[in-house]
Amino acid sequence: MSKTALYLLYFCLYSVVLLIIGKTSLGSDNSPRDYFICERKVNLPLSVCTFTGTWVSAITILSLTGSVYEDRLAVLFYSVVPWFLGAFLLALVTRRLYANDIITVPELFRVKYGSRSLQAVYGIIFIVIYIFYLVSQYKGFGMVASALFDIPYPVAVGMVYLFILYTTFGGYRSVVRTDMFNLILLTVSLSVVFFSILSQVGGLRELYRQAGEVSGYAHAAVQAPTQPGQLLAFFGGRYTPLVSLSMFWGWGLGLAANPQYLVRLLGARDSSTARKTILWSLVLLAFLYFALVHIGLGMRALVPSLPFPETTDGIIIRLIDNELYGPWSGFFLFSVIGACISTANSQLLLIASSFSYDVVRGLSRRELSEAWVVRLGRLAVLGGGTLAMLFTLNPPAFTLSYGGDIWGAVSILLFPPLYGTLLGCKLTKRGIWACILAGSGAIFVLYPMYYNGTLTAHPAMFGVLLSTGAMFLVSALDRHRTGGRL
Repeated sequence: MSKTALYLLYFCLYSVVLLIIGKTSLGSDNSPRDYFICERKVNLPLSVCTFTGTWVSAITILSLTGSVYEDRLAVLFYSVVPWFLGAFLLALVTRRLYANDIITVPELFRVKYGSRSLQAVYGIIFIVIYIFYLVSQYKGFGMVASALFDIPYPVAVGMVYLFILYTTFGGYRSVVRTDMFNLILLTVSLSVVFFSILSQVGGLRELYRQAGEVSGYAHAAVQAPTQPGQLLAFFGGRYTPLVSLSMFWGWGLGLAANPQYLVRLLGARDSSTARKTILWSLVLLAFLYFALVHIGLGMRALVPSLPFPETTDGIIIRLIDNELYGPWSGFFLFSVIGACISTANSQLLLIASSFSYDVVRGLSRRELSEAWVVRLGRLAVLGGGTLAMLFTLNPPAFTLSYGGDIWGAVSILLFPPLYGTLLGCKLTKRGIWACILAGSGAIFVLYPMYYNGTLTAHPAMFGVLLSTGAMFLVSALDRHRTGGRL
């Protein structure tokens, strides 16, 4: 069977499964609680699938693996280690989070501090953040689909737009089922690719030996050649110790406070399931990252240099579709598409809940019916998905860095008040407003300095300290003013 025919067969089979999932999920969402978190009835296997499926995105598969091929193992301390540390922090507060009978993360601030305005402002913040973060998922899908079907990138982006809207319209139930299917697809395909590459290089020990001997330019767009032994170094190149370690404040704390993971815990059927979701997900993720990293190393050992310039995000697509093409190539590339969809539809659903439940319902002077909240949520899916698609037509070059910067904003604006609230710190409503204002100021000042090279460490490292300091200072002043009464 020709490559094109095989890819079309995969496309048809994949599309049919998603159509069935979407169709069976439509019409089952009669309330915001059902539409956004499945009435908190998701069992452990499904919770693990949706948590892990949301985590493993285009950034993980394309940008991380491309970075291993292009640079070295230093990317682990830049991204993977902070991600896992952030997940451990999340596990520490899972029971306290679940104890709150809430549908969205912004609702926590209305429940704890009696402020609809705080709920609405955080809803607006998440709408903005997720529209921009969706760009990385749209880009990943667009790059893969463009390579698979030899179509223009904008047309490929339009394809993901339709896929994601359809799977999100069914609400959290549809998202969970889609995540389960996509995660199974990804786990199987990654295993096949990993063992295939391992057999081609002669085993794990031989892989490290060959990777340690690699030298020269990864491709023509790389500025510096790889020196022997450099591929296995934990620091170097663009991943200096300061840059990599400061990314904990962006990727790490951003993941620890990220609503797309918090909602998966809120949707679990009980607090024990929520906590086990993180632990079992980390076990599965450890295997997936082990496979991805060694796929990157193995590809560099097998193909030490690409003949044409390539972006970091496009390396694995190029190799799997050309130099290392095999019967499993289409299967793997469609699993990448599935990973993009699984992350994107969860983020679109968060845009929906932020708009309809936190902003419109939160600020409305009259009580909106549950049906209207769901309708407005679907409208937000359409609007947010469209805006993200337009931004994707001019995407960032390196999504691993781009994603860390977006999550850095989550770290600065949400991590201090969320964890302060859950851990029982004596915070005040004005203290949280101070965190938002100081954090926003830090973002507008520090991020431009970081992008023009004036600031070498990640701006979230300083931004979190500033927003946290402002939050505790104003809260302390409020307690002093009221004689300790909150």
